[in-house]
Amino acid sequence: MNENRSARRARPWVGVVVVTVVLLVGGFSFGDLVSAGAAHTPIAARVAVVSGANSPLTINSLTVSPDPVSEGSQFSVDVQVSGGQAPYIYNWGPVPGGCPNPGNTASWGCTISSSGEYSVGVNVGDSGSNHTSASRTFNVTSNGGSGNGGGKSGNSNGNGSNGFNLSSFGPFLLYGLIAGLVVFALLIILTVGVIAIAVILSRRLPRPPRGTLVCAKCQATAPAGSKFCPSCAAPLTPPKTE
Repeated sequence: MNENRSARRARPWVGVVVVTVVLLVGGFSFGDLVSAGAAHTPIAARVAVVSGANSPLTINSLTVSPDPVSEGSQFSVDVQVSGGQAPYIYNWGPVPGGCPNPGNTASWGCTISSSGEYSVGVNVGDSGSNHTSASRTFNVTSNGGSGNGGGKSGNSNGNGSNGFNLSSFGPFLLYGLIAGLVVFALLIILTVGVIAIAVILSRRLPRPPRGTLVCAKCQATAPAGSKFCPSCAAPLTPPKTE
């Protein structure tokens, strides 16, 4: 009987002990969760700061419009920039010959009067002392010409309407060559004919006698062709060649 009473008195204390242990365990678990959340809070803040940071300074495009450019017509140059810390500072160079320095601007225009290949470049800086640069080439064609532009890989092919076109003179050159050959052949034939006529005539003309005649009577000499000696009027012997 006494044992039952002791068991009954011990039961409330057992419940109190169990409840206390549960409360302690729960308190420690809640503290761990709070401390873990506090420990992770700075990381979340850092992530927020990183996600809001400025992206690198970048030149997205450097365009020349229209491309190719016709000589004597106006064209525009434009650069598109992103990232970095605004405001941006534009320093242009090289600038095509004949165009003034555009200064601190992202877009400008110019007119070039001579055809050819030209270069344009720009260096961009921001308020954070970051810099980036880009350059490209473009073609200026003569009036009525055609070409393919677009930087270093572009090609410019075209014939201006006011340029020299050798193909249009092809028939005239051919006819002139034929006429020259005919005239040259006629000159050769004429020269050969004149020489031949001169040779024939020279053979048919009488030739003056050559050498001297000796008088048989007085041994005097006389020019060839003489019939009598001028000294004694005697007949002369046949001519004697000297």
